Amino acid sequence: MLKNFLASALLVWGVGAVAQLNVTTTIYPLYSIVKEIGGNKVQLNNMIPFGVEAHGFDPTPNDIAKLSKSDIFIVSSDAMEPWKDKIIESLKIENKVFDMSQYVHLIEMEEESLEHGHDHGHNHKHDEHEGENIDPHYWVSLNNYITMVKTISNLLIEKDSSNREYYEKNSAVYLEKVNALKSKFDASMKTCSNKKILVNHDAFSYFAHDYDVKQYSVSGMTPESKPSAKQIAELIKLVKQEGINTVFFEEFASPKVAQTIAKETYTKTDSLRPVENISKEENEKGIGYLEIMEENLQKLKVAMGCK
Repeated sequence: MLKNFLASALLVWGVGAVAQLNVTTTIYPLYSIVKEIGGNKVQLNNMIPFGVEAHGFDPTPNDIAKLSKSDIFIVSSDAMEPWKDKIIESLKIENKVFDMSQYVHLIEMEEESLEHGHDHGHNHKHDEHEGENIDPHYWVSLNNYITMVKTISNLLIEKDSSNREYYEKNSAVYLEKVNALKSKFDASMKTCSNKKILVNHDAFSYFAHDYDVKQYSVSGMTPESKPSAKQIAELIKLVKQEGINTVFFEEFASPKVAQTIAKETYTKTDSLRPVENISKEENEKGIGYLEIMEENLQKLKVAMGCK
């Protein structure tokens, strides 16, 4: 058994190489896919700790030290990780970087003057600090997530062809689960009576685009943005006019504004999660992207009157 283990430890990139690919991801949706496909063939590290709001993250020296040992650095986009370029340049790891935003369908944020001072549909105000004129939350689209699974599977096979069958098998199993969830979304979204949602920040545009849902948001592209008293008053008016029955907030952001709007409109609040991150406890319990998106579906069905 020991001989077999030692032999397998030399397979990845020849004699002296370690058995596992060392992969660093930036955000949870990328981590979730590498975890499912890579399994025990990959040593995986996600830069943003569990439970931390992704938009406000800045890497620590320890994060950078871990990254320096990685074989692959999978990033989501310039918009989501404006800090990454300086680190990549300083570590001279340009040849190890894989940018997932180059492989998925992206929605541009369009400059727009809105009557109510908030964003809707799939048009967005552009936050200058984000660096690129795209909506970075592309994984909220199950179509994009399926593309991400296939792309990461191909990447791992390219870097570690000796474990091709292992990665292909894990990818096929995971894709079956993702496609099953997509079928549930597809069926339910055809039955909705009021396809309008009010969310904490503009993180659900890809979902809205996929299913012709109108998204209104309390803040802009980041959950830390604080609406003014005038904007809150306009949102209260909007909820009443559009017949919205649920004001959604996010687990890792303050629910106070959502609670204020709900109180004034006699509606309820609930959490809707763009799965930018999960808690440490959820990870330990095996709760991940699919489980949270399934929960989102049930809440969206209630909010939009779907069967």
